[in-house]
Amino acid sequence: MKDAVFMVTMAAALASCGGGNQSPRPTAPAPSPPAAPAEAEPVLQAVGEANINPQNKQAPNAALPAQHEPIMEPKQDADAKIVKTDAEWRAQLTPEEYHILRRKGTERPFTGKFDHHFKDGTYTCKGCGTPLFLSGTKYNSGCGWPAFYDSMKGTIDTVRDTSHGMIRIEITCKKCGGHLGHIFDDGPNPTGLRYCVNSGSMGFIPAEKKPGASK
Repeated sequence: MKDAVFMVTMAAALASCGGGNQSPRPTAPAPSPPAAPAEAEPVLQAVGEANINPQNKQAPNAALPAQHEPIMEPKQDADAKIVKTDAEWRAQLTPEEYHILRRKGTERPFTGKFDHHFKDGTYTCKGCGTPLFLSGTKYNSGCGWPAFYDSMKGTIDTVRDTSHGMIRIEITCKKCGGHLGHIFDDGPNPTGLRYCVNSGSMGFIPAEKKPGASK
């Protein structure tokens, strides 16, 4: 009886310890082979004008046909200054005209040919022929030089003159820069000005003649 109990107890102890005929452990499943890469779908290129005839495409560095600007005729500026060399002025003018116009000289009073000249017409620059004064603005000032109370618009420039110890306003031809004389503020109405001008700096075109060559 004691032996039977012992045998039963040993059998139970072995069973609780996992001894005896134990079931084999399940083996891990074999890894599955890697999946084959998916085939890439072909990319369809849009058919357009750019790839139909690629040989006709112009190279980026190809020379473009030259484009020429239209030829324009040069325009003459009516207000352009007349510039000449000293030798050219000497050849064009008389010694007295050169002395007055280009060397800012002054003729002696009461000797000029236009001092007591009162014919109808236009007084012009002797250097370039630009019309300067109308005969209707000329008056007898008694100063010994031709005097005008107004000039033709846009024909004369003025500059401050401090020569000979005096302060005066010099007048010059706007076109060629020739010296004409001086301007003072003691003239008659309506301007109150006196353009005191050397006869040798001017020419004259009579009213009955068309503007062309001045005398």
